[in-house]
This record gives sequence, C-alpha cells and structure tokens, in this order.
Amino acid sequence: MFFLPGWLVALLTFPGVIVHEVAHRLFCDLTRTPVYDVRYFVPMGNPAGYVVHGRPTRLVHALLISAGPLIVNTVLCSLLTVGPIYELLVLDGDVRTSPVLAVLLWLGFSIGMHAFPSRQDAAVLVEEVREARGRGPVLLVARAFAGLIAIANALRIVWFHALYALGVSAAIPLLLTGL
Repeated sequence: MFFLPGWLVALLTFPGVIVHEVAHRLFCDLTRTPVYDVRYFVPMGNPAGYVVHGRPTRLVHALLISAGPLIVNTVLCSLLTVGPIYELLVLDGDVRTSPVLAVLLWLGFSIGMHAFPSRQDAAVLVEEVREARGRGPVLLVARAFAGLIAIANALRIVWFHALYALGVSAAIPLLLTGL
C-alpha cells in the first residue's frame, strides 16, 4: 500500500466530502435535529467538512444522522458509476474516449470513497449509545453500526474506503451481466 496525505485524498475526492456532509445535513433536517454550523468542504482542513448539530431527540435519529453518508453516498456511487463500469466490463469500452463517462466514474468513485462515517461521526453515535437507556433493536443496531464504523476507519490504512467504492461501483453491472 502507498501513503497519501489525508488532505490530498480529500482534495482529489472533494465531491465525496461534500455529499458526505450533505447526507448528514439531510438526515438532521429529516429528523428535525437543529444544525448550528456546516462546512461542506474545507480545503486542507481536518476534517475536510463537518456538520455541527444539536442532540437528536431519539437514538434512531442519531443512528440515521450517522448512517446518512453510508446510505446516500453508496446509492449515488452506484448510480453514477453503473454506466462507466458497464462500458468497461461488458462492452470492453474505454472510458478515456468518453469524457462524460470518465467524469461520472470519478464523481461516483469519489462519492463512494466517503460513504463510511468518520471517526468523529462514530464518536457522536457512541456517545448517544452510552446515554441510551434500556434495550431494544435500535440500541443493538446502533452499537453494531458504531463498531462497523470503527472497523472501517481502522481499515483506511489499507485503502478500505477505495475498495468499498470499487465494490459498490462494480456490484450492479456484475449482477446484471452475471459475470
């Protein structure tokens, strides 16, 4: 594996950062959780973007806000890359000859790379889980999801986020063609 500074990855994949933060904001709005500050992209920043929001009224709302990027970015990644990947895998095409397909591939892949919630997103969810009372399926799912976020972030060192984007990009074309 090779190392690239986080700020450079964020700069090259800035559409993914923006969509990641839009997804958090969208789920804050859907759950009526107040938003105090939003930065959709901060070049050279750490983090590269953020949404500062109030405390969700229910654990399921905190779960949705945390999972928002995984849902939105995964769907957009799949939709944007299905054409270029189909062109490459099925039609033996070359996206270099079509700037539109190349841009769609870059957009989709960069959005897919930012699907998993960040360490900061996980910390917010873990705090909500700690303060949740009782038991139930939402608490179990929230605990499991917080663990999944931690594992995904630990695996960034081996470019798990890029492998995830590649898998999401290839999934529909491969399923459609039976390859």
